[in-house]
Amino acid sequence: MENRNERIFDFCDKKKNFFVASVFGAKQFITFYILHLLSTNPMYGEAISKNVSELLSNLWQPSPGFIYPILKRLERHGLLKGEWDYTETHPRYLYKLTDKGKEEYAKYKEVFSTKLDELVVVLNKVRNEIFDK
Repeated sequence: MENRNERIFDFCDKKKNFFVASVFGAKQFITFYILHLLSTNPMYGEAISKNVSELLSNLWQPSPGFIYPILKRLERHGLLKGEWDYTETHPRYLYKLTDKGKEEYAKYKEVFSTKLDELVVVLNKVRNEIFDK
């Protein structure tokens, strides 16, 4: 007979960190982080995905199926402008932040700072409660 308790915590055995994935893998955070990345330089979707992975110490890596729909939604809302770049061996779609995107990024930067600070407080409380640290 199968021991059901072993299956409950299967997520602990995966290589990705489930805390990182659940917090930073949320579309809201990734959407904001994309605006942050593009606030300084235009980027390709692949470079955006790589930057997300690097920020999260490769504990979670967004798939193209996660990143590209967000990019397309931001483009539809006028926050990003994409255009084909033919300067490389194969064409690539380059995303740039629009003026509207810059305004939204500035508007929500303080909100995300506050929310992230709140998260850190909660995580520290949980850590102290469970692990007596």
